[in-house]
Amino acid sequence: MVVKKNLNGQGNMNRREALSSIGLLTGLAPTDLANPHRRKRVLRLAHLTDAHMMPRRKAEESLAKCLHRLQSMKDRPAFILNGGDAIMDALSRDKNTVKKQWDVWNRILKDDNSLPVYHCIGNHDVWGYDGGREDPLYGKAWATEQLGLSNRYYSFDHSGWHFVVLDSTQPNAEGGWYTARLDDEQRDWLEKDLRKTDEKKPVLILSHIPILSASVFYDDEVQKNGKWEIPGGWLHTDASDLIRLFHKNRNVKVCLSGHMHLLDRVDYNGVTYLCDGAVSGNWWDSDVYHETRAGYALIDLFSDGSVERTYVMY
Repeated sequence: MVVKKNLNGQGNMNRREALSSIGLLTGLAPTDLANPHRRKRVLRLAHLTDAHMMPRRKAEESLAKCLHRLQSMKDRPAFILNGGDAIMDALSRDKNTVKKQWDVWNRILKDDNSLPVYHCIGNHDVWGYDGGREDPLYGKAWATEQLGLSNRYYSFDHSGWHFVVLDSTQPNAEGGWYTARLDDEQRDWLEKDLRKTDEKKPVLILSHIPILSASVFYDDEVQKNGKWEIPGGWLHTDASDLIRLFHKNRNVKVCLSGHMHLLDRVDYNGVTYLCDGAVSGNWWDSDVYHETRAGYALIDLFSDGSVERTYVMY
């Protein structure tokens, strides 16, 4: 089942949305029907996030099914962005348990996937087990190794777009895990990376934890004594700083995230923030977490820096 989201942020339904609502656009390559000569789709990618893989039949079969579906599409994506939380949990688990989770993840990607994958580290990919503090794999070293990353954050170019993959998960003030922000080294790198990118080249930023999201308000527990109290692990605590940075670099067009297992879109100051639902749904206990079903997103990027998302519930 494919759900087309309203992407223009307007209350009135345009021609494309009307056709989409009755299913006439399903399977067609995205184009701008109203302005066919103003933009061109240059890339389709898939954003899979929060797979939370572990040795469990439902989890293993579902991820394989998801990957097979992507590869069998007539208009299939060029590559996959893994948004993080590839495995169920390394934050609080012993080494043997974490190894079993990574073994399942790596086996499925080897046996059931032929598409290139660019990985982002999620909070549950970090090995934070207290008993492993003296182990060389403690922290992000194990995830970096298993995901084949040369660094925990990086950038690359593809099809006229610039992609930036960030590491959202940092130790909290007490030295444990975790809070959502960029460390100073990464923040300096990001500013330099954006500065040296051609200002005419649109930029997509991938982070595991949202930089800006409406989904953080879903839980009644965050409203206390007449105030909103958003946990520092739900949303980037340096969001204001990053938003100002993006304002200076107006070619930043899209920010993708996961983490919340919820689906939303926020358009702010020329940047589209897309939070996508989880492949695992409700951590494999059910296919629905609050109002969002388990799924992944197809992201279509255009020459003019615009984006369209199709959320697929498999």
